[in-house]
Amino acid sequence: MPPFKSLKKPSLSKEVEKQLRQSISAKIYRQGDKLPSERELVDQFEVSRATVRDALKNLQNLGLISIKRGGNAGAYVSEPTPHPITQSIDNLIQMGKVNFAHLIEIRLYIEPDVAMGAAIHRTSADINTLTELLDSAEVYVDISRKKARLTNVRFHCEVAKIMQNALISFFCESITQVYSSMIIEMTHERLEKSAILKLISEHRIILEAIINKNPKEAFQRTKTHLIETYYTYSKIIPNSYDANIDKRINYFAKL
Repeated sequence: MPPFKSLKKPSLSKEVEKQLRQSISAKIYRQGDKLPSERELVDQFEVSRATVRDALKNLQNLGLISIKRGGNAGAYVSEPTPHPITQSIDNLIQMGKVNFAHLIEIRLYIEPDVAMGAAIHRTSADINTLTELLDSAEVYVDISRKKARLTNVRFHCEVAKIMQNALISFFCESITQVYSSMIIEMTHERLEKSAILKLISEHRIILEAIINKNPKEAFQRTKTHLIETYYTYSKIIPNSYDANIDKRINYFAKL
């Protein structure tokens, strides 16, 4: 074991990060506002430039600020994004803790219920957004199958936004981002045009239930779509089989 030195007080960069986070939480600095420059922060906190940069980097990783270069260089307060959640899920995949089957299972526990809520609360504007999205996906099929699939998978994110709950939106967004990057990259040469059109048509069936404000049908159609997606991809994606998850999904399919 390497010889670590004892720490008698918290990391200075963590203290700088904590105070900056508090100033953002207190709305002293709001979305789009520019934080003081590195030099100003060094003077105010009486710490090194390296300490300030470390604190700003941590805030950027948390999605609280964005660092801009060029003429308007500086640190700006960001609109919250699902990036930290997405990164955590991706880390689990890189460590071999999560695979395709895990992602489908968590989607089964979330998205049918979200679709059910969307069927109750949707607006005409929501319907237009979802319809235009699927129309675009169909157009892209003859131009770029990858773009068609990326567009089509956004359907689930847009359904989640109907609930106007940041937790639902962020979690669905993160899972979808990781799922699409994994699945589309691994199968981009193995999914025919007809299969992509089938996925789009399944989304249209879900949309129909949402348009008709039929929550039970929206739930069931989303559940069926996800289970069929699992069966389709599990045959062509290596190392995607997990006996326990497969058993649970098959049980879910019978409910």
